[in-house]
Amino acid sequence: MKALLLAAGKGERLQPITETRSKPLVPILDKPLLLWHLENLERVVDKIYIVIRKEDRETISSLVNGHKVSIIEQKEGVGGTGTAFSSALSILNGDNFLLIYGDIFYDFSLLSQIVSYQDNIIVGKEVGNPRDFGVLKMSNNYLDGIIEKPDSPPSNLINAGIYKLSSDIATFVDKVKISSRGEIEFTDIINVAIKENYKVNVITYKGFWIDIGKPWHLLEANNFALSLANPNIKGEIEEDVRIKGKVIVEEGALIKSGSYIEGPAYIGKGATVGPNTYLREGTVLGKNTKAGSAVEIKNSIVMEDSKIPHLSYVGDSVICEDVNLGAGTLVANLRFDENHVKMRIKGKLEDSGRKKLGTVIGGHSRIGINVTILPGVKIGSYARIYPGAVVNRDVNKGEFFRT
Repeated sequence: MKALLLAAGKGERLQPITETRSKPLVPILDKPLLLWHLENLERVVDKIYIVIRKEDRETISSLVNGHKVSIIEQKEGVGGTGTAFSSALSILNGDNFLLIYGDIFYDFSLLSQIVSYQDNIIVGKEVGNPRDFGVLKMSNNYLDGIIEKPDSPPSNLINAGIYKLSSDIATFVDKVKISSRGEIEFTDIINVAIKENYKVNVITYKGFWIDIGKPWHLLEANNFALSLANPNIKGEIEEDVRIKGKVIVEEGALIKSGSYIEGPAYIGKGATVGPNTYLREGTVLGKNTKAGSAVEIKNSIVMEDSKIPHLSYVGDSVICEDVNLGAGTLVANLRFDENHVKMRIKGKLEDSGRKKLGTVIGGHSRIGINVTILPGVKIGSYARIYPGAVVNRDVNKGEFFRT
């Protein structure tokens, strides 16, 4: 058995997170999403192929060194999952294979079940927002077709991006045209194949699954990973530190006196916490980060090398790599009217479905002292926020913002 992982997406809806890293490299508990896929696929298949963007080859080649992986560059021209698949046709060689979308996160134990089936398989997942996905039509557990992002979904069962297929599917690639989104879609290949009597069984999956397409999805994926992790204290814990619940402290991390940590929480290698710091449930600190004196962090991701030195509050937020927050930075994560927080995605204001959502700050940004950031605001990478500012709108990449 072999696996084909499609990991060539740009991740435009994840910006500003993906302004400084490719989508496969967004971190879950300080480990790139791509590695989560590879490490779990290696348990069930003999060989893994990943389709990536040409510009990501050097970074990803270094990352996957030591894994049983071959890299395939996506063909230039029209993008899309169908193009990614067609870039890898030469590796099929008549074999059955797994095909996985690289931007999903789920309970990977599902893979051992999928490889055991003899038939072609597509995994379906019931969700509350089927309009955002490809919705499955089926009869007698067989797939009748996939409708991409329908205005009136026939059901809540969507395409989870996990397949087990025979190599015959390759014969239908050249019969697919460019979609209305300007891409070659793998789902269109499936639809053409079904019309020509290619049978695909639908397996409905009940466990955790998320398509990491928008910034708040990264919070949900990290929360699920925390729920699976085992508590483990490897770093240094000074006196008068209180640790409650499931907490992971990696080697080289230091928790200074007076700090209070409520799990589940993750503290990466070389991170420093405290003194007198409060880390609440859902906090994930990447390697070489700092949460300094009198800092409170709740349900947030702080990526590698970022610093929150003192007297700040960060809630329900994503802080990308090498960001520095000045003293007194306050992130508001709840609207006055307590309605869902909205965030602008590719120019369109979207409902996050969350009552609490703070900010997303792109990599290498600098925040001055006594700055307040309002709910749902995004700050682009390399931005500079002037001291005392109230950030009440999105800030562009590299922008100097002052009020």
